[in-house]
Amino acid sequence: MFIGHYAAAYAVKAVRPAVPLWVLFVAVQFIDYVWAVLVIFGVEKIRYETGFTAANALDLIYIPYSHSLVGALIWSIAFGLLYLAFKRGAGVRTSALILATAAFSHWLADLIVHVPDLPLIWNEPKVGLGLWRHFWASQIVEVGLLLAGLIWYLRVTAPAAISGRFAPWLLFAFLVGLQAYNLIPAPEPPTTTFIGAQALAAFSVLAFLAWLTERTRVSV
Repeated sequence: MFIGHYAAAYAVKAVRPAVPLWVLFVAVQFIDYVWAVLVIFGVEKIRYETGFTAANALDLIYIPYSHSLVGALIWSIAFGLLYLAFKRGAGVRTSALILATAAFSHWLADLIVHVPDLPLIWNEPKVGLGLWRHFWASQIVEVGLLLAGLIWYLRVTAPAAISGRFAPWLLFAFLVGLQAYNLIPAPEPPTTTFIGAQALAAFSVLAFLAWLTERTRVSV
């Protein structure tokens, strides 16, 4: 899953306004941040194969550090502790716990779409419900989740300026555009280093855009 992860960021922001939206954007993709770095350094193994599934060309051969159930729990807790280390004030422990939960939502969402390539403890056994095998169903689920999260966020915030009326929808359109771009088969198999670097860049740009977007809205 890609853009569907950000539904959790919008939902958490709606119920916990004190947590910045850009931090939530990082949280829900934190496991993939770890994955991308490990892929770049050759620790985890992937392969680009056009048509591997109807909606995803990545064969995730060996991803126990980032995407095992145990690994996801560890990285999620680590993200919550990282937030706790840098933030002070009332309610920060609750926010850290919520952020850890948001980070772990990544694994739960991946479980829905991945073919059985998510390890439970180490490299075996592997699980995955395989929604990526069904192109339109997977896209409807991802876009639908994102749209539901965005609408919830919009219902509990209001524009702080004229730009606040359209900025969230521009970010939504950008997310959907990235999703569509990822579905275009590569003209030649990209290197795993390129895939990891591209992922890091995309996640970081989206977090920056979330920061810009939030500046145009206020909680109500």
